[in-house]
Amino acid sequence: MAGFRTLLRSVALVAFVATATSLWADRQNVRQLQPKDSLVLKAAPWTELTPGRMAHSAYPVQLFVRGRSLKVTSRYEQILPIYTKSGTLYIAMQLNPGVNWLHGLPRGRYRINNRTINIR
Repeated sequence: MAGFRTLLRSVALVAFVATATSLWADRQNVRQLQPKDSLVLKAAPWTELTPGRMAHSAYPVQLFVRGRSLKVTSRYEQILPIYTKSGTLYIAMQLNPGVNWLHGLPRGRYRINNRTINIR
């Protein structure tokens, strides 16, 4: 019985090694097939971020606080990153042209376009 278990373990080990080797070889082939041209590859989002720097909205916005709601007026469709006081990204708000509202923000301080906003 012990010999059968040893045989079964060794067969499972060989099957695992064969599968892992096959997957690794497939991964290497995929890397070789990927285009190297920078025009074909798209940049990852938020590539302009460096540690210690916060992103801004692409166009100017007007910010107003009403209670625990934030009123954002924008003339363009864009994304507005909102950071906590410590500098971590809290939310990236999709803005439409005109007036946009963000309701239910937790109390605290936020950094939006290098401005400190207090929610009470």
